[in-house]
Amino acid sequence: MRFFLLSAFFVVSAGDDITVAVKGFENDDVLLPCDCSNRDLNKDFKWQVEEDEERGVKGKLIFRYNDGTLDFKDNLSHRYETFFHNDSSNCSVLLKNITKEDQGKYSCRFYSPQYKYSFVNLVVFGTHISQHRETRPNGGDVYQCVVKLDSYKEPNIQWTWNNGTCLSTNISTTYSLDKETGLHYFHSRLETESNFPSEPKCEVNVTCPPEGEPEGIISPLDTKPNLYFRIFCTGVPVVLVLGFLLIWYRRGTSHRFYSEEDV
Repeated sequence: MRFFLLSAFFVVSAGDDITVAVKGFENDDVLLPCDCSNRDLNKDFKWQVEEDEERGVKGKLIFRYNDGTLDFKDNLSHRYETFFHNDSSNCSVLLKNITKEDQGKYSCRFYSPQYKYSFVNLVVFGTHISQHRETRPNGGDVYQCVVKLDSYKEPNIQWTWNNGTCLSTNISTTYSLDKETGLHYFHSRLETESNFPSEPKCEVNVTCPPEGEPEGIISPLDTKPNLYFRIFCTGVPVVLVLGFLLIWYRRGTSHRFYSEEDV
């Protein structure tokens, strides 16, 4: 699983406390780092969310590891990937598919041999997408998409139909930075020679099935074969059943006539 650690910087305060700032975008995976070298393997190790009165966030335990048991309490364990099983000095956690709700302060706590802890401040950025269409005088359309980010991260911009199929031709992408606001703009341009039957959608970081025709568009050439096929599939069984009934009826009548002649 790909993850993106946008930026991190260390601030050393009094004592051994370390605070790391990590930035990520919604729907990304981010690494919450924790170096736990010389960790006492016979004592517990844990990650937790720190209380934040200003945001109304209550402190809670994410997981605790002790004596070979990893306990996530009521948290979704599939959102957290750990590494300390392979490297006892790496207590970092990969937090998957982050949302704005994940923003806040975290702490990694362990014994080495004294009780130690380090903090991580996670900042989650959102993505703003807008698009519009221009019709060219000589026919065809030009679709413009602008992806605005709070910080630099090149997005995977895709143009898709309403069935999720991606377009891959006549697309160009440019980048610009607004130095006054610090916002990053990614511009995607899709040009068409003729009008599309429906408007494509500009999306970011989507998984695309193979390129094909938009959903709901049926070629006129395909309607007759489909109609004939339906008639064939419906008509043939009916004819067979009627033929069987007719043969059965005639055989029954013939036996009756033979019986009457014998009498």
